[in-house]
Amino acid sequence: MSDNRDSHGNDTGGRFMQFLNGYGVKSVLIGFMLLIMLIPLSMIGSLVNERAGRAHEAQLKIGEVWGHEQTVGGPVLVVPYETVEKIRNTGELVTLKRQLVLLPGKLITEGTVDVESRNLGLYSSNVYTATLKMVANFTVPEDFQGIEKSALDWGSAVVGLYLSDLQGLQGDIVMTVNGNATAIEPATGLEHSQSGVHAPALGVSTGATFAVEAGFSIRGMEALNIWPAGTTSDIELSSAWPSPGFHGRFSPIDRTVSAEGFAARWQTLRLAQGIGPILAGNAPLPVSNAVSVNFLDPVNTYSLTERSVKYGSLFVLLTFAVIYLFEVVSGRKVHPVQYILIGLALSLFFMGLLSLAEHMAFTAAYVVSSLLIVGLVTTYAYSVTKSGGWTGGICLTQTALLGFLYGVLNMEDFALLAGTTLMFVALAAAMYLTRNVDWYKNSSPGDKA
Repeated sequence: MSDNRDSHGNDTGGRFMQFLNGYGVKSVLIGFMLLIMLIPLSMIGSLVNERAGRAHEAQLKIGEVWGHEQTVGGPVLVVPYETVEKIRNTGELVTLKRQLVLLPGKLITEGTVDVESRNLGLYSSNVYTATLKMVANFTVPEDFQGIEKSALDWGSAVVGLYLSDLQGLQGDIVMTVNGNATAIEPATGLEHSQSGVHAPALGVSTGATFAVEAGFSIRGMEALNIWPAGTTSDIELSSAWPSPGFHGRFSPIDRTVSAEGFAARWQTLRLAQGIGPILAGNAPLPVSNAVSVNFLDPVNTYSLTERSVKYGSLFVLLTFAVIYLFEVVSGRKVHPVQYILIGLALSLFFMGLLSLAEHMAFTAAYVVSSLLIVGLVTTYAYSVTKSGGWTGGICLTQTALLGFLYGVLNMEDFALLAGTTLMFVALAAAMYLTRNVDWYKNSSPGDKA
């Protein structure tokens, strides 16, 4: 049998084990366990992204049947013409076909939007039916920016209405030009921005003043965009949807949002878009300069769960810190396996939150998952510490952390400040509780001084 004593008669094996169980080594070991806990947290984060991807695929499938995000632009007057241009390399003269696009002077758009939810398996998406009425007043100028009047083919002139997804059209679309009902044909008549409908602009020529009225219902999902094409545009939308998002190029000048729905009004000038009344050169319509209302749920289950998982390592860190402080202050030892089991229980909270939130409201899922995990961790902590005081402290820590996380998930501007404040308070508490600990002492946390 080998002797583990040194030349002075000290038990070197016992001192080595005492060193391994010392405060500093145990701190390093806990840090290593924290790194290990990043593995299940990372896997849960990947699972959240996968489920979010499936939800997006389900939304796309719903859109294929119902209609995708809609953009409405126009009406505009489209007049084909021919122009003679010289080829730079050869000097040869060629005749090219072009289109002149005249935008309205005054555009008034009124609409109501009915929003509902459509499900595909576990996933759902908000869809809408918008009923719109548009009135556009045109004044055809005498001068067309260098285009010869004789080159304009007024007999082929049409009034085009841009609709990004024609599949969403419901019922009949009615369009009148100067009070006369006209036949509606597919496509806008434009070389670019072709998606939509058009009607012949009969009787329109240089110097004419006329009005175009269009009424239709269109289905879509997520957002409705309307391009204010007029020199002045007045757009009014209303809906029973209580949580609209106002985006796009322009903000409403007046809006009312309540639990009963919203009403919003936009007034815009075409000068703000940097374009004139005439679009030449076959350029596409600048429909990206649109006002926009989205109808997304204010609570996105997957984005909130993903944000919560990012705080998972902080959860585990602070919980491990409380348990380690228990070791240091009380002198009782906690095995590394017990740390890992508690860390896995905390990780399970996020998976439970994700799975429950797919079947119930996010807040309810958060409460249920929190109660289950706090109950599990608290019960196990008592079996480890055998101390009602420390078990209560761990329970209080878990409850406070979960409450803090829920608050952070519902704030945007102050999330970083809240997280920094929590870390400061936790560090200050750890410094206070360990102010009298002799960290140089190679004694086991289980050996009372």
